[in-house]
Amino acid sequence: MTTSEALQKLQRFCAYQERSPFEVERKLQQLGLPRDRHEEVVAQLMADNFLDEYRFSEAFTRGKLNQKQWAPRRIRMGLQEHRIPRVTIDRILGQIDQDLVASNARYLVERWFESKSKEKLTAALQRRGYAFELIASTYDAVRNQRG
Repeated sequence: MTTSEALQKLQRFCAYQERSPFEVERKLQQLGLPRDRHEEVVAQLMADNFLDEYRFSEAFTRGKLNQKQWAPRRIRMGLQEHRIPRVTIDRILGQIDQDLVASNARYLVERWFESKSKEKLTAALQRRGYAFELIASTYDAVRNQRG
């Protein structure tokens, strides 16, 4: 595969949705492009604005926060899996509205209140990255509200 063919494939790959440089690197390996040409392709994708680490991090965070109701702790782990630098992660997570995190926790507790035991509900929310204190206080608030 030539460098220009790989570049065209990756432009379509990146145009479809935001990608991390790690995902692009993995795709380059799958395409069988020699390692010495990977940097050239990645640099061209960045220059053409198909690939942007910060933009990917923002989109990832927004999606996980709003769609999957993940907490910042779980989002951090997800960004680390994509090999995003710590400085970028800290900057993105610093922008998260803590009221939104609390309302997401409340939404999940209310949704699962009847169907799960307190222990299972707590475990489920901890897997999504919520702190135990927030889970406990939200659970108590929902329990008191429902009587």
